[in-house]
Amino acid sequence: MLDQLLNLAEGPLEEMLAGMNQPDPKSSASALKDSVLSSLQKQVASGDLDAVKEMFSGQETAPSSPIVNQLKGNVTEGLIEKLGISKEQAMSIAAAALPMILNFFNKRVNDAPQDNQDIMSSVLASLQGNSGKVNPTELLGSLMGGSKNGGGMDLGGLMDLGKGLFN
Repeated sequence: MLDQLLNLAEGPLEEMLAGMNQPDPKSSASALKDSVLSSLQKQVASGDLDAVKEMFSGQETAPSSPIVNQLKGNVTEGLIEKLGISKEQAMSIAAAALPMILNFFNKRVNDAPQDNQDIMSSVLASLQGNSGKVNPTELLGSLMGGSKNGGGMDLGGLMDLGKGLFN
């Protein structure tokens, strides 16, 4: 599911990368999305949901926020590996892209007709499932589009939370 959500930000990412003189903004945007997704997966697998919560908080994410700093290292490494660029270049892209991506989703939440707190509560309830605790295996399965037992949490309903949230 996160990969589908990140696809919504593809156009703005390509524009940002073109402005940063990346030779192939489309493939750079794809590598960036993959790196962000991988970084988010690592955080969720460790039980840290702060970045996912931030994506749907509806509040502005500053470039110097702790969430951006937490994600920056893994995203930088992914960009170096996927694009073969220097560490400095990768860090510059990650530093610009992460707040942009988080704020892209925060703007969508703010533009939704449903109250921000209702959306955040629904996201957290979906992430936590019935037990009130996060099962990282089920969560990763749900976020990546399925689960190993065919059940898991239904995060697909997130798309229905507010008409227009992801339009």
